[in-house]
Amino acid sequence: MGRPPTPSAGGQGFRFTQEEVAEMEALLRHLNNGIPDGSVIQSLADRFTASTARAGKVGVRPKQVWYWFQNRKYSQRSRNSTKMLPTASGDHKSASTRFSGKNSLEGGQLEFEAKSARDGAWYDVAAFLSHRLSQSGEQEVWVRFSGFGARDDEWIDVRTCVRQRSHPCVPTECAAVLPGDTILCFQEGKHQALYFDAHVLDAQKRRHDARGCRCRFLVCYDHDESEEIVPLRKMCRRPELDYRLQILHEAGAAAAAKDIAVDR
Repeated sequence: MGRPPTPSAGGQGFRFTQEEVAEMEALLRHLNNGIPDGSVIQSLADRFTASTARAGKVGVRPKQVWYWFQNRKYSQRSRNSTKMLPTASGDHKSASTRFSGKNSLEGGQLEFEAKSARDGAWYDVAAFLSHRLSQSGEQEVWVRFSGFGARDDEWIDVRTCVRQRSHPCVPTECAAVLPGDTILCFQEGKHQALYFDAHVLDAQKRRHDARGCRCRFLVCYDHDESEEIVPLRKMCRRPELDYRLQILHEAGAAAAAKDIAVDR
């Protein structure tokens, strides 16, 4: 696998301390794998920033705390779910599609994510609150992002910045992630930790152990062209690649059936 470039001047990437992680994990268990509300997230960020362990260091932002909880929630959801989602015919629906006030298209149960113009990152959509045509004639929707309040609502271009939600990768799905794939990847930087589009450049397959998938992937983020080696847990696959999982599952079932027949 190739080696990403040396980090730019500005210090190491942002990381939570062991004590901070322990506190958030305890809260996550208390909430039954739920995401705390905005006031709790703000309180955690303020307290972490004011701690002696962070004296002289970069403070903790509420978005970083929120993304930590969302990442863990996704990881838990992916471990507990083996249900295959239907293959999508495409990311984007036509501009004439009417959006309901929920995170779904009218008559459907699809979940969506939207790209924020403020930071270029992708967020889960909690609700589509309204819609309009822009001055250029493009359809836009007024989006409420999951885990955020009204002050973070945005007008989002439907054609380019709204799509079916990406799916967290589970340990058994690493074989379906190949070089050249477009993925959604969790990038942890000095000042932020957000989900951005990226391309897989290389994949280093490793034997799994009790901790799960040990494979590593070299990715290039689309927004800044930086490269990073990441584990599978930081990656979300796009729905249009679900057909690969179906092929893998069918091949696994066929192999299992063959083994049973041989044993008999």
